[in-house]
Amino acid sequence: MKFGKEFGIHLEQTLPEWKDKYLCYKPLKKLLKRLPNPTPDDPQPSPDHHHSPDLQHWFVRILNEELDKFNDFYVDKEEEFVIRFQELKHRIERVKEKSCKDGVFTSEVEFSDELMAIRQEFVTIHGEMVLLKNYSSLNFAGIIKILKKYDKRTGGLLRVHFTQLALRQPFFTTEPLTRLVHECEENLDLLFPLEAEVVESSSNSKTNADANARASDDNTAARVSIGEGGSDVYRRTVDAIRTIKGLKKESSTSNPLSFASIFGNQDVDDTGAITDPQSEPDCDDVHLHK
Repeated sequence: MKFGKEFGIHLEQTLPEWKDKYLCYKPLKKLLKRLPNPTPDDPQPSPDHHHSPDLQHWFVRILNEELDKFNDFYVDKEEEFVIRFQELKHRIERVKEKSCKDGVFTSEVEFSDELMAIRQEFVTIHGEMVLLKNYSSLNFAGIIKILKKYDKRTGGLLRVHFTQLALRQPFFTTEPLTRLVHECEENLDLLFPLEAEVVESSSNSKTNADANARASDDNTAARVSIGEGGSDVYRRTVDAIRTIKGLKKESSTSNPLSFASIFGNQDVDDTGAITDPQSEPDCDDVHLHK
C-alpha cells in the first residue's frame, strides 16, 4: 500500500482532536503536482529544471510551518502527560498509604471503585503516550516522502538538508517520552498484579474464600469498566503501530535517508508495551511495538 493511502487511513483512525495536527500530506502532494511536468525532450529534470530560489523558499516555508505545528502539539502533549502522570502517581501513593499491606493492595482495595478509576486512567494515558510516539514517527515519515517527491519533481536537493533539520526538532526527540512510557508500564505492573499477589485482609479461611469468589466476579466487572473508557485509545494506538510497521517493511532501500534506515537501529521496545484496556488484572499485557 502506498504511503499516502496508509497515511490517510491512519488519519481516519486516529483521535478526532489530533487529526489537524498531522502533516498536510495530501495538500502538499497536490501542490507539487501543479508544478509543470518535465518536457518530452527532458524527461529527467536537471538540477535547474523548475528549481528556482523562489520555489524552494516557498516550499521550505510551508514545511517549516508544518514543523512548528508538530513541535507545538508534541511539546504540549508531552507536558500534559507529565502532569497527568504525576497526578496519577500521587493518587496511587495516597491509596497505598491508606490501604496497603506490605506494599501490596488488599483485596478490598484491589477491586474498589477508586483503584479501578486509577487503572482506567493509567491505561488511557499509556495508550495516548504510545500514540504520540507514533505521531512523531508518522509525521517524520511523511516529511521524508514529500521531500523525495519535491526533489524528483524539481531536480532539487532539498531532502538531505531538511531531513537533518527535522531530526533535530523537539517532535522527533522522543527519549523523555520513552522514559515516561516505561515508567508508566512499571506502575501498570503494580496496578495489574497476578491474582496470587492479592493479599486478603482477613485471616479467616471462610472470609478468604468468600473474598476470592467476590474477586473473581470483580475481575469481570473490572474488565468491562476499564474497557469502556480505554478501548478507543487502545484501538487507535494499535492501528498507528501497524502503520509504522508497514512503513518499515516497505522501505527496503539502503538509502541512509530512508524511513527504515533512520528507524532501523531503534530498539523495538522503545514504543513500549500496549496494555489492552479489556484485559483482566491477571492477564498478560498485549505487546505491540513501533
